[in-house]
This record gives sequence, C-alpha cells and structure tokens, in this order.
Amino acid sequence: MASQPTISKFFAKASSPVKNATAAKKGDTTKEVITHTNNNSGFSSSTADHSQEQVSIIIDSDSESDNEINLTSVYKTTTDAIDESEVVEIEMLQHNAEKHTEEATVDNLASEAVTDSNHEKNPKSAKKSIGVDTKRQEKSKTIKRKNDATSPERIPKKPKNQDKLTPLDQQVKELKLKNKDKILIIRVGYKYKCFAEDAVIVSNILHIKLVPGKLTIRNSNPHDDQYKQFAYCSFPDTRLNVHLERLIFNNLKVAVVEQTETIAIKKNDPTANKTQVFQREIKNTFSKATFGINDQFAKKDKRILGDTKSIWGLDFKIDERENSIQYYIISANLNNGEIIYNTFTDELKALENLKLRIKHLEPIEIISPKKLPNHILSLFKPSRCLVSYTDNEHHCDNERKTTLNEIGEMLDFAKELKDLLVHFFIYLKQYGNEKLLLIRSNYKPFSIDKCITLSHSTIESLDIITENNGKGSLMWLLDHTRTSFGLQKLREWILHPSTDSLIIEERLDAIECIIGEVNTIFFESFNQILKTTPNLLRTLNRIAYGTTSRKEIYYFLKNMCAINELFINHSNYLDKQVYESDGNIASKSTLLTKIITDISEFSKQEQIPDLLAMINISAVMEKNMEKQVIGFFNLNNYDHASEILRIQQDIESVKYKLNDELKKIRKLLKRPYLDYKDEINYFIEVKNTDVKNIPDSWIKMNNTLRVSRFNTPETKQLVEKLQYHKDLLVQECEKQYTVFICRLTNEYSILKNVIDNIATYDCILSLSAVSCNMGYTRPKFTDKKRFIKAKNSRNPIIESLNINYVSNDISMNEEDGIVHIISGPNMGGKSSYIRQVALLVILAQIGSYVPADYMEMSIFDQVLTRIGAHDNILRGDSTFKVEMLEVLEIVKKSTDNSLLLLDEVGRGTGTQDGKAISYSLLEYFLHDSSCPLILFTTHFPEMGDITSKFLKCYHMDYVEENRPGEKWPSVIFLYKLKPGFTNNSYGLNVAKLANIDTDIINAAYELSENSKKESENSKFLYLPTCFRRILGNNQNSNKDKFVELLSLIDEENILD
Repeated sequence: MASQPTISKFFAKASSPVKNATAAKKGDTTKEVITHTNNNSGFSSSTADHSQEQVSIIIDSDSESDNEINLTSVYKTTTDAIDESEVVEIEMLQHNAEKHTEEATVDNLASEAVTDSNHEKNPKSAKKSIGVDTKRQEKSKTIKRKNDATSPERIPKKPKNQDKLTPLDQQVKELKLKNKDKILIIRVGYKYKCFAEDAVIVSNILHIKLVPGKLTIRNSNPHDDQYKQFAYCSFPDTRLNVHLERLIFNNLKVAVVEQTETIAIKKNDPTANKTQVFQREIKNTFSKATFGINDQFAKKDKRILGDTKSIWGLDFKIDERENSIQYYIISANLNNGEIIYNTFTDELKALENLKLRIKHLEPIEIISPKKLPNHILSLFKPSRCLVSYTDNEHHCDNERKTTLNEIGEMLDFAKELKDLLVHFFIYLKQYGNEKLLLIRSNYKPFSIDKCITLSHSTIESLDIITENNGKGSLMWLLDHTRTSFGLQKLREWILHPSTDSLIIEERLDAIECIIGEVNTIFFESFNQILKTTPNLLRTLNRIAYGTTSRKEIYYFLKNMCAINELFINHSNYLDKQVYESDGNIASKSTLLTKIITDISEFSKQEQIPDLLAMINISAVMEKNMEKQVIGFFNLNNYDHASEILRIQQDIESVKYKLNDELKKIRKLLKRPYLDYKDEINYFIEVKNTDVKNIPDSWIKMNNTLRVSRFNTPETKQLVEKLQYHKDLLVQECEKQYTVFICRLTNEYSILKNVIDNIATYDCILSLSAVSCNMGYTRPKFTDKKRFIKAKNSRNPIIESLNINYVSNDISMNEEDGIVHIISGPNMGGKSSYIRQVALLVILAQIGSYVPADYMEMSIFDQVLTRIGAHDNILRGDSTFKVEMLEVLEIVKKSTDNSLLLLDEVGRGTGTQDGKAISYSLLEYFLHDSSCPLILFTTHFPEMGDITSKFLKCYHMDYVEENRPGEKWPSVIFLYKLKPGFTNNSYGLNVAKLANIDTDIINAAYELSENSKKESENSKFLYLPTCFRRILGNNQNSNKDKFVELLSLIDEENILD
C-alpha cells in the first residue's frame, strides 16, 4: 500500500475570555473551532513547500488550561494538503438538525434514512413531511440551547454504548481500513460525504463545514469517546468534479465510493443484499497522474495539461564501492498509451542521466518499492510530484503475472525491471489503468536507436521547449499541428532529432511533396477534418481503460468513419497518385505513400461503421443520464439486444396493468378523463373537498392547499415493480455497454496504428507550414564527419519574432577549422550565433527545412551545450561548480561526431582561473584525435594566442565611435561574423545602455585600463597544468577524468 509523509494533528482546549463572555451575554451556544496551520505561504502549488501540516481543533472552554494531544498519523503526502490559517466554525447544537437535513430527499430515499437511522436524530421522521420535521428540529434546538446555556461542560457527556458504530459508520470504517492511503468520498443519497480523518482534511481544503463527531476511524483520539458517530463534511453530488480537482491538485489520492444498489432492487429482488445499509464500493480512484485521463476532467483545448506527463515506476540499486547508482524506470503516459522502459547507471550524486529522463518524460507521479534518498527526491520537488511507496499487500493474479513476465522476457528486462513491472501493474489497477501494461505494442526503450537525446541543459539553453511551449521556443515555432496527438508526436521528434539519414530524407521528401500537393481537394479535405478532430489517441486509451463516456465513444467512431469516408470518396485520386508507381505521391514520398496506404486499408474494413450503426444518436445527445444509458443502443442494429428487449417488455406489461388500474379508478371516482399526475410516481390527484369520498385503503403521499395526491394499494405495488424493472434495465444496458467497449478494445492495435499514421501526417503538415516560409531551404547531408556549410543562415527563433536578423555564413570543416573561437563585444551576438548553428542542425535532423539560402552538413550524434550561468542552491552547488559539472559532462559524452557549444567557459570564477580553465579545455580538445566540432565564445584575450591547424578565430563585427565627454569608445553592433580575434569586450558600452551614470563609467574605464596593464605581466595559475594532465591522461577513462576534475574544482582555493 502506498505511503506518504505524515500530517500531524493536534487537538487542544483553549480558553477564549472574550468569546466566552459574549456567548454568556447573548445566551449563545458553545462553538467548536477547527483550525490548522502549515508553513505554506498560500494555496497555490507554485508557493507550496513540502513541510508537514498541523491540524488543530480548539474547543471554547471556561477552563484556562491547555491540553495538547497527538493523534494517530492520517495521511502522507509529499506536498501541502491543507491551506494556511483557515478556520471553520461549527455550532455543536445544530449537529443533529444538520445531519438530518443533509440526508437525501424524503420521497426518493426514505429507505436510506431508515437503514442509516443512527445517523439521524429521528429515523421515522424521514417518512413525514418536511414541514413537520422542521418544527421538530426547531423545538429540539430550543430545548438544547436552554440546557447548554446553563451547562458548565462544553463537551457532551459520553452516552451509553458509545463504542458501537452505526451501520453506515461501520461500513465507512471497513472501506477506510482497506484504503488508508486515499481520501474516501462516499455517496449518501444526493450528497457526497467524507468521514473522520478524511473529513478534517477535505473540509480545510474545500472550506466547507465540518460536523463534529469522532475524528479518527480507530477511535484513537481521546475526544472521540464523546461522540457516537464519525465527524463528517458533505457537498452536493453536482460539485464532485470541481472538488475532486482541488483535492488532487493538493497531491491527494481520492477514491469515490458509490451505492451499488437501489431502493427498488433492494426491496423486490430476492437475491439482493438484506443488510440495513446500501451496498457501496469504490467506483473510481484518482491521483495526479490519472485524473487527466478521466472524462470528468477532459479539456477541449488540444494542449490539455497532462498530455505529455507520465507516471513512473522507479527502482534503484546503490553500489557504494563504485560510487554509482543503477536505476530501473518504467514510464507510462496514460493519455497516449506509451510505455518507456530504461535501465541506466548514474554517478551517485551527479544525477545527470536521471535529470535528462525527468526532462524528457516529465513525471508527475512516482511509485517505488523503496524509499527514495533525499537527493533524488529533491529533483521531483519543482514539479510537485506525488511520490508513493508500494508494498506486497496486494497481489497480481497468475494469468496477468504470466503475461507481464512474457513481456519482460520478450523485451529482455532485468529481474528488477520485471519485479517493478508487476508493482506498477498492481498500483495502476486501483485506478483502472492497468490494461495499458498488457499491450505489448505500447512498449519502447528510452534510448531509442538512431536519434539524438537532447540533454536537460541543451533543451533549456537553446529554448527547445519552454513552460507551456510559450512564444520564443523551437516548439512554438514548429507547432502548426491540427491535433493534440499530432502535437505529442512532434514534441517527440523535436526532443529526439534523428541520426538516421533515411528517416530524415523520408520526412524531407514528404514535406516537399505536401508543399506541391497541398491544394488538391483530397488534401484540403483531409486537413479540414483534422482541424475538428478531438484527441483520438486519448479516447482510444480511455476506451481500453473502460472509462470513456457514451458521447465520447460516439464522436470517436464518427470521426474515424469520417476519415474512412474521405478515403473511399477519393479512391480514384488515390489509385492514380498513390498506388500507381508513377503517381505524384508514390514517386516523390515513400512516407506519405505508406501513411495513405495504411489508412486506406483500414477504411475498407467494416467493423467501425458497423459499431457506429449500433448507436442511437438521439439518446447519446440526451442530457438526462438515465435516458442516455437505456437508449444508447439502436436495438434494430445491435446484435445483443435480446435481454434488453425482454426487460422492456416487462416494463410495458407493468405500464399496461397501471393503465388498467387507472380505468378502474376513473370508474370509481366517476371521472372518465382522469390521468395520473405523472409517469414516475403515478399519483392520483384529488381535490381536498373530495377526499372524503375516496376509499380508506388509499395512501396519501402529499398534499397542497387545494389537492391531495394518493396511491392505491394496487398502484403502489405496481409502481414499485415498475421501478424494479427500470433498475434492471439500467443494469443490463450498463452490462451491454461494457461488452460494446470490449468489442472496440479488440480493435485497439489496428486503431492505434491508424491514429499514429494520422499523427505522423499532422507532423509533416506542421513542418511543411514552417518550410514554406520565404528563405527556407532543404538541407543536404554529406558522409563527411565534422562538416557544416551554410549560406546566409539565420536564427529561426529570433527571426520568427519579427526582429530584423542579420544573416551569417557558416563554414566548419577540416579546412576552415573544426574549432571556432568567437570573440567580440558584449551583446554583439556571439551567443545568438552559436545557438543559431545548433538550432539549424537540430531542425535539419528533425527533417525540416532550415532558414538559409543553402546548407550542407554531417549528421551529428550529439548536440551538447554549456551556455549561461546559474547555481543550484538546493544541492549546495555554486555557479562555478555547476558550470564545471556541465563542462565535464560534455567531455565525457562528446565524440568526433558531436557538436559542442561552449559559451564563455570560466565566467563563474575569478578572471585568472577562468582563463586557465578555458585555455586548458581548448588545448585538451585540440590535442585529442577525436576532437568534435566546437563553437567557443570568450572574452579572454589570451585565447587568441592558441594556434592549431584545426582552430580558427572569428569575432562579431562592430564599429567604434568616440563621443564628446566620454573617455571610452562607444560601439555600434553589426552582428556580422568576421575572421580574426578582438581583445575588447566593450562591457562599459553595456553599462551605458543600462543608463549607468557617465562619471561612474569613466572611473570604471580608468580602472579597467590599469587592470589590463597588470594582467599582462601576470601568469596563469597552476590550473592549466592540472587540466592538461588530467584530461590528457590516456590511461584514464572519461569517468576517471570526471572524478579527478570534480575533486580539483572542489578545492577551497578554486571554488568561489
């Protein structure tokens, strides 16, 4: 069972002289105040810390002493579950009246009021009119107030048999003990209630009233002895979805408990349960990772939160001797059905590989069979992950376990990964999402062959994907997708640029073909359909989980049939252009040909149109849920309708008997045109002046000032029988709906393949929209290594922001240098230029056109960056240490076929140390036979002294300008890359742009000039020798070099 950090609860008596005096003066009742505190500064998740909460209950008392009592721990969550300094006041003397009025309405749920009688003040009163009940409640409250006004004790005395629970409370207790890790929201009539510990937490989060009672399920709080029933809070069933979302947002697991039998079935079915309370069981369970897949939270926007989020199964094994940790990960995205598995090793404290997977897979919920160390947990805190720990309380049946083991064997899972898969299955089963793990085609490894896996730092420094894919990111630039599942696939392409030339060329061919064919009727119609297509992939997975709604299934089948019809209607065009080898599409694009052929083959099958024909469209559109359920099937086409038809005949038979009874009543009352008041309760309405003429056996149900309504003994019996058959009809229709879903689930693999093809087409269409831009060209690829050549290239992101961007040529190869040192003024465009090169490479390897007149390049296996400056306070790392860790990670990962971006390495420490590090790093790469392609920006003049046949120096061009009254030269940026090295950074010019006072800048200029003269005579520290010795040691592996350099930068005289 899942376990989470404890919420401590404290209960205390506290005296309140002012309040007590006021109460005494007004003769008011005693109040019980429930409050809580925590260290959170607000309700929003963005400000939530992960401290433990405190919940207090303060009871007004004449006593001046305080008494604080610890309560059994209730819930364990990784983040705040309760707001700060909230107070809910409850009048104890209204307790019984409130409990009575919050139960279900009298007419429809009288039976519930009787069976749960101990929760009501007067169980028999539920059968009487509301007016009578209200009078009795007012009388009861008046007597109680008089008694309490003179009572010295504020807490009621313990009645007899207080330890004996009511039948409903006993049922709640049994459910809670089996689900300790969840908040239980339990249906009672037309309301949902939470009891005991759950009620305290929920009332504080939702700001709703808490009715006093036992505060713990196990009666472990001393004040629990004062009450006979559990404390509870309640809300109308219409508010369930709203409140669920708030609770889940606070990292709580929530289970919704529903009644599984009705009054009519309980009374008329001989096989029904005869206990005092209705049967109840958990129908839905929600957590942060699973709520988005449920229709209660479905969003119309294609960028629904959670579409790219995942739930992780995470296990690990620490090797102290090797200073390493082995991770086992299974990541499931419930929206798209994708399961990623991975086993990898990381440095015990570095965690770079784990951070990479967190960035790519975006977990929002973690389950683990072991307690995660704090330094690992800290990585999940920014995203407020819900972390749970599994145990062996629940078991997986043998058949499922065999299937999971077969999948593990087929995918060559390690034993730990197989065990984790079983844990994961058991955990997801409580949410109804476990079927996802039984579909073998859903699995794929994280380390996908033939692609670049962009690192965490590369994604951030190049603005590949930003929060919510906001303006200014590569994702924002490329996203012209029409569907949400197309957007998900595009995101995968962007984060994993291909290293397979065949895949890249296939995508480029498809883009070129689309640009030429996009105006044909077929493609225009297809594109128009996609604009109105909902998230078919999400719906398909909801169908597999059995959580989809009837309306959602109808629209899913309707959309799939619309695509089928499109391909059938344009079969002549497709025959000529796709299926014939000399057609425009067949001859230009193998990818488009495959997509269209696969979808076309599916369109010839009849399963989906047949299933759609079984649905009664008018019933699907019904707002009344019961009518939607019983009328969902078109019984003329549905092939399992026999039992439904039989029950409908039984219903009609009872209605016929009711009609016969009406004829007798008309004759008796001599009213030939008399009708039943309605066709629900079948009341006979009689004027009050004529009541004396009706038989004594008639049962009065209600009355107004003018009329009274009755049931005869016969109609009452028939109405009960009618309701019984109606309930059976609902049950049978629900059963057949489940069968219908299973039939659709059998087509899962075929449907998913079609949807995947549509998503691929959507991605090609999106890239085509970008590639149509003026000045974009198709990149060419060469078999040469370490080669980039481009004419008039631009930064695609900056250009798209409508900024006049200066184009630059790129030439990096054996002849023009594989290492380029780029110098120039601050704000002169150095960082933008090197980002531009990397973005062009990524765009090209995604399979997109690039912003340039011409581009030819190698296919790179890595794009590694060290750009910007930041620290990591949570891990205690300084800016310089973070910088060095990233540099060393690049040293470890780079190959002779990588592209490296090193932006002002050494900026995080002193000038002399920074120079030493930069110099040594370049020397190391230049003397390495597998030197990658490197773009290195710097402000250190000494870097221009390095000579090598592989190295070229460039600078961002500028023009100096001397202005009156200024000792320093101003600079005009030209943003053009020119050969040669420049020694001046013109930092004072940036100070001027920031409106720093001229006198200050003049003084700074004099100090700068003096510092330059001094530095000319100074020598580097010992760092160059150390770096060259460590990095150049051929005997050591990259790992050994990494460890040695870490120890070096940790020395006290180097770290800032």
